Amino acid sequence: MGDVVEKTNSKKLTVKDLIFAGAFAAIYLVAVLGIMMVVGSVPILYLLCPCILGVLLGSIYLLSVTKVRKFGAALIIELLFACISTGFDPIAFSVCVISAVLAEICILIGKYKSKKWYAISYVFFNIGTVANFIRIFFAKDAYIANLQQRAGGAFADEMTKLLSPWWSWIMVIGCAVVGGIIGAFIGSKLIKKHFEKAGIV
Repeated sequence: MGDVVEKTNSKKLTVKDLIFAGAFAAIYLVAVLGIMMVVGSVPILYLLCPCILGVLLGSIYLLSVTKVRKFGAALIIELLFACISTGFDPIAFSVCVISAVLAEICILIGKYKSKKWYAISYVFFNIGTVANFIRIFFAKDAYIANLQQRAGGAFADEMTKLLSPWWSWIMVIGCAVVGGIIGAFIGSKLIKKHFEKAGIV
């Protein structure tokens, strides 16, 4: 199939598409929660979550968008992720929406058939995983209060120290980008090896 996937006839999401997208979104969210349960209690690993999630979940995202191949597949996953992870905080939620829209634009540029643009879209999509961290740069007091409530004072203090340097936001976003690149590479290989040959995508 080279660098392209077959194009669908209709550009609008059907009920079947919504079911597929919703199912993949649910799988994505369950995987996120599972990973967070393992690494979320250690401050430094929690800070690296954008990279960890990006590496491990690329195949789920790519399988979803290459299966549906219409506008909205990435947006559905990111919106459900935002609803669960951000608590509808306006700053964090906006980061998720923007990353999803950028991912959808990348897929659109590739005309829903370019594997390269699907992979690039995942890098932008994965930036949504930094949404909660971004809050500390715009609403530090609210972010710390939320951390104290959820994870305790010691965890909140350690996270505050890790995110205090001016360059920390570059590191956090960089983790998401690196994780997205690695996850897109791994996901693309897995889909080509297991799902394309089986005719699933």
